[in-house]
Amino acid sequence: MEREDAILADERPHLIVLRGPSLGDFFALEGDALVLGSDPFRADVVVRDVEVSPKHAWIVREPERGSYVLRDLGVGEDTAVNGEALAGERPPSDGDRIFVGDSVLEYSHGDPVRANFHGALHRLVSRDYLTGLLVKNRFDVEFEHSLEAASSARQPLSVLMADIDNLKKVNDAHGHLLGEYAVGEIGRIIGELHDDESRQATRFGGDEYQTILPGLSKEEALEVAEEIRRRVEAHVFEERSVSVHPTLSLGVAAYPEDGETRAALTRAADEALYRAKRAGGNSVCE
Repeated sequence: MEREDAILADERPHLIVLRGPSLGDFFALEGDALVLGSDPFRADVVVRDVEVSPKHAWIVREPERGSYVLRDLGVGEDTAVNGEALAGERPPSDGDRIFVGDSVLEYSHGDPVRANFHGALHRLVSRDYLTGLLVKNRFDVEFEHSLEAASSARQPLSVLMADIDNLKKVNDAHGHLLGEYAVGEIGRIIGELHDDESRQATRFGGDEYQTILPGLSKEEALEVAEEIRRRVEAHVFEERSVSVHPTLSLGVAAYPEDGETRAALTRAADEALYRAKRAGGNSVCE
């Protein structure tokens, strides 16, 4: 399974969330046996819905049928196709709607035009136009579900807060368009280090960023934060023959030692960020 952040132009079967907390999420189906569920550690098609079980249903490829088959895992919650309860298994047809929890997903197959549309829609509703990172409300949903999964699996989870040190100087000297360009470029640098699907990042404010790192301890997250800091420091930000050199400060917090809720972890990482700023910037603090 591949979760699409880019527009598709092929004929792979795919699912798009039409209703629920994950509205607009888009999944191109690849592989022979995929789990649909709410747990990002155990599911391939991750539906962020509290009414969906961690492992809710199977999506299995059957070569003799030349298609996928949907199988309920029998965990107590209802799975339905087009409003009818799923009894055992059923090969979904193009346009079928799969009901799990409070969410509805549409299955499509063999229609690259529809795939292009769904991919574009997913990017429009979930990605920040400037950085390509998750929009804040989608990130918050990801954060909550990742935290629930970490608690259930007794896994660590770390949080980074980051802020550009000298953006005002860039804006004052060269104008806000160059400052906006720097904000976008730093977002892309952060995004490149979050290529694992479980890792997510957002533009928290104008020039602040937040990331979650499921499965990483604070020590491991400090290494990620330091790599981000180094890459920003080494990057040449050039637009229309003007070069600027903004730097980044980062704060790190970890579950459960620094907090057990999204608000507490955000606050702890933010406090660490301000310690880095007070230390002179271009640094990482915990």
